[in-house]
Amino acid sequence: MAFPYRKILCPIDFDENSINALEKAIEIARHFKAAVVLIHAVPLVAQFGEVPLPVDLYQDQQKAALARLNEIAGQKLGGIEHKTAVYTGDVAGSILRAVDQFQPDLLVLATHGRTGLVHFVLGSVAEAVVRRAGCPVLTIRGERPRAQPTSA
Repeated sequence: MAFPYRKILCPIDFDENSINALEKAIEIARHFKAAVVLIHAVPLVAQFGEVPLPVDLYQDQQKAALARLNEIAGQKLGGIEHKTAVYTGDVAGSILRAVDQFQPDLLVLATHGRTGLVHFVLGSVAEAVVRRAGCPVLTIRGERPRAQPTSA
C-alpha cells in the first residue's frame, strides 16, 4: 500500500449513499492525483446449496451495470484516470476480488448503517469487507434522517 494514495477503489450500488462515497473518493483522488477504479457487483439472488446459478443468466444485468458505471464515470471522473469493472456474485466477495485484482491503496465504501435485526438478517457488506480487505478502508455512512422538533 502506498501513501500518498495512487489508486482508489470505489464500489457503488447506484444508490445515493454510494454516489456520496464516490464523491469522497473523487475528492481524495483529485488531492493525490490518484486513479479511481469504479466497480459494481451484480448479486446472485438465487443459489442452490453450494452450486451458484450460471453467471450467463446475469449478462443483461452486467451489461446494464457496466453502461451505468461508464455513464457515471463520464459525468464525474473527468480529468481523473479511471477504470470500471462489473462483478457477479456475493457483493462482499466481489469487492474483495476487486481488491485482489486492482491492489488499491485505499478502498472507499458506502455503508448503509443498518442495525439490529435488519443488520443480523441482511449482514453487512461493509463489515465483511473491512474485516478482510488487504488495504485501508474508508467507510462513508449515509446521512440519518434528522429528528423533527416537537412543538411544546
